Amino acid sequence: MTAPRQRKPRSPVVVRPSFVSQDSAPALLGLSPRKFLEVLVPKCAGDVVRVGRTVLIPLDAVEGALRALSTGGENDGLNSTRDDDSAIPTSVDAVLATVGMRRTAGR
Repeated sequence: MTAPRQRKPRSPVVVRPSFVSQDSAPALLGLSPRKFLEVLVPKCAGDVVRVGRTVLIPLDAVEGALRALSTGGENDGLNSTRDDDSAIPTSVDAVLATVGMRRTAGR
């Protein structure tokens, strides 16, 4: 039997995702697949790409939708008013609470 070939050490390659799906939403956004489909897909309707059952949304569109949710933009069924500063979330926990999630400890 032969020994495995020695490989040269290589530097790690960092890859930034360009799309978010319901499968990658927990890792990239901290949202469950259901919340991704119920909250973000309707907000990004013009940018949604469907491949079979997988729903893909460009990361830039998702970031914009989450930013709009956090600053009191159009919330599609979420209760907030634009004129009332108390309705604008001021922390990560508040933003997650607007989409029905809470922060948990990392791995």
